[in-house]
Amino acid sequence: MKKFILFCMALLMVGMGMTQNTQSAEAVFSKDEAVRERFALKREKLAEVVSKKVAHVENSIKKKLKVQEEKKVKKQKEENEKKAAAKKAEEEKVASQQAAAQAIENEQAAATEQIEEQPIEQAQVPVAPENPQGAEAVSGASASGREIGQKNREWGEQLSDPNLTPEERQGIIQEKKNYNRNNH
Repeated sequence: MKKFILFCMALLMVGMGMTQNTQSAEAVFSKDEAVRERFALKREKLAEVVSKKVAHVENSIKKKLKVQEEKKVKKQKEENEKKAAAKKAEEEKVASQQAAAQAIENEQAAATEQIEEQPIEQAQVPVAPENPQGAEAVSGASASGREIGQKNREWGEQLSDPNLTPEERQGIIQEKKNYNRNNH
């Protein structure tokens, strides 16, 4: 009997274990399905949020690209305007140079016509004869004034020589200054 009771209890336990396993299996299955549903909902919400963010980023990128393109077009227009202005200024400069050259040619032509029309005259001015004796009646200047004038003319003739070096020219000028300081 004891064996029989033990056997029945064992069957009862096994039977209970079987029923509990079925209930727990259903519970586990229902829990997994509920979790899957929650994950599906969360995934959908996340997908919506991500798609909104992506759309926002794409819109901001498009706006930035439009702004950059507008700046590029504006810069290119400015460069074209600068080039056109520079080209126009260059054309005006060339035109003014041509006009100046034409005016010079006209003046030269007019000058050559005037020279041809006028009789040829001597370019030299007659020089007053110098009085070697130093008579005061001719100029009214004193002998020392005539002497100073004569020296200054000599220095002027020396300075008109184109072959003088700058040092020689300065030496003549200094000599003239010293002479005129001492004799005035």
